[in-house]
Amino acid sequence: MPTLRDLLARLSNRSEVDSVFAVGHDGLLIDHAGPKDSDAEAVAAMAPNLLRNAGELGAAARRDGPVAAIVEYPDGVVIVTDVSPEMILVTFVKPGVPFGALLYELRHNREQISKLI
Repeated sequence: MPTLRDLLARLSNRSEVDSVFAVGHDGLLIDHAGPKDSDAEAVAAMAPNLLRNAGELGAAARRDGPVAAIVEYPDGVVIVTDVSPEMILVTFVKPGVPFGALLYELRHNREQISKLI
């Protein structure tokens, strides 16, 4: 069975992915793969807040809790996926590349990803 590290390496090797982080809902970094130029601890600390804010926005509109949040920046996109009660996956996508297949894979494989914890 593949490990979490295997999954992160596989995701970070995709042509559209810049980096990927496994983060606890408590804001602590579990692991990450990709370039080391980002502040991994800060990414980990902020990702749960993004999902909490998305949940509050959805609640105001009478929606269930978020499965994922997507934020677009001038230099790329981040997909923050609520994988399980223990883990959030934060995937940074390179600028100007399609990421629909990646989004589908993350959504379709949430249950298998959650088992890697």
